[in-house]
Amino acid sequence: MTRKSGLPLHLSRVAAAGALALAMLAAPGVTWAQGAWKPDRPSELVSGSAAGNSVDIMLRTIAKTLQEKRYVELPVNVMNRPGGGNTVAWNYLNQRAGDGHYLMVANFNLSAGHLTGTSTYSYRDFTAVCILFDEYVAFVVKADSPIRNGRDLIERLKKDPGSLSLSFSSVAGGANHIAAGLVLKTAGVDVKKVRTVVFDSASKAVTAMLGGHVDIVSASASVPVPHLQAGTVRVVGISSPRRLGGVYADVPTWKEQGADASFSNYRGLIGPKGMAPIQVAYWEGVFTALDKDESWRADLDKNLWVAHFLNGRDTRKYWDDLSVQVRAVLDDIGLLKQ
Repeated sequence: MTRKSGLPLHLSRVAAAGALALAMLAAPGVTWAQGAWKPDRPSELVSGSAAGNSVDIMLRTIAKTLQEKRYVELPVNVMNRPGGGNTVAWNYLNQRAGDGHYLMVANFNLSAGHLTGTSTYSYRDFTAVCILFDEYVAFVVKADSPIRNGRDLIERLKKDPGSLSLSFSSVAGGANHIAAGLVLKTAGVDVKKVRTVVFDSASKAVTAMLGGHVDIVSASASVPVPHLQAGTVRVVGISSPRRLGGVYADVPTWKEQGADASFSNYRGLIGPKGMAPIQVAYWEGVFTALDKDESWRADLDKNLWVAHFLNGRDTRKYWDDLSVQVRAVLDDIGLLKQ
């Protein structure tokens, strides 16, 4: 989904967060202690996946930077709570309602799972803290595939939607599936007739494609990089609104190839339900500092993540807008729970 270009850029995010906290403290009925809040014991960054997964790596990178740069005075620990497609971690988080010492990665599952029936949780069940960056989706074929570019792919599927198999991970109706559905629908493809294959990991999807078992893989931009460098795959399109750099410098966007669509799998942080505004304001200040940190920006570039910081209030508005778009695409591809 395309993020609207008119969103505020938060020229002074730390000051704005502090002003919001003071305003809320002055409001009738607020019972939190006057003054600034900060953690008084170690904080947890909760991962819904096992150690070594991309989300786990993201959180450990964040924790390392927060500690080394003293953006947070007390320890910040990464805790892995895998299972149930994030459900175990979401349960764990919301058992700590109102406690600002616990945060978790916010990802696309919060925007789609409740609409497909794969989850009972949605973004509305948690406290929005921030969005940190966008992760875009690459469309990958074998290097010797007759599909040379995105236009070839679109024309082939418009003529015969069932002629090619599209694979992705890790769930139907997830970010990689939505990205493909949005692009192909915008290009005029009957997406309900496209053959899809779901794998439990992106690496398995790529392996299947290299073995000739599927034709196309829709995956996070970082996934095919080693194969691109080895010359075994070709990326025919990227879901970003503008071209990425590095190994993707020559890969055209879908808009350049006749499908005026873009999609980002956002990455950010949520807290448990019932967090106080002064707690949210504290973490907004911390992650504003992280967003500007040179070593963090280098990590973003290395992983092909695109910085796009939004504070808690704008994150919630973005999710509200996104929910409308996701519902429409899921309906188009036949996965909306009625």
